Amino acid sequence: MEQMEAVLGRLSEIESAAVALEKKAAEQKKQIAAEYEAKTQAFDKEIDAQTQEKLKTLNEKLNLSAENELLKMKQETDRVLADMEAEYNQNHEKLATAIFNKMIGE
Repeated sequence: MEQMEAVLGRLSEIESAAVALEKKAAEQKKQIAAEYEAKTQAFDKEIDAQTQEKLKTLNEKLNLSAENELLKMKQETDRVLADMEAEYNQNHEKLATAIFNKMIGE
């Protein structure tokens, strides 16, 4: 009988130890999950920040490129207008005479 009580006592101790191990494992699992979630959020924040920085850089480059293109177009337009004005100033009488002669049929 005494042996039976000793065996039952030992089984009770083993069961208590197993329950304690299960609780510890569950706590460790929760802790690992929380750490994983924190690392995931930190990673997401870092990726978002990097993405925003790259977008900002690309937008700045795009704006600079557009400004340069507009400046080139303005310079080209100014040059063409200056050429047209110079052509007109040099040849306006010839042009007017040619138009007049065409109108009267000569």
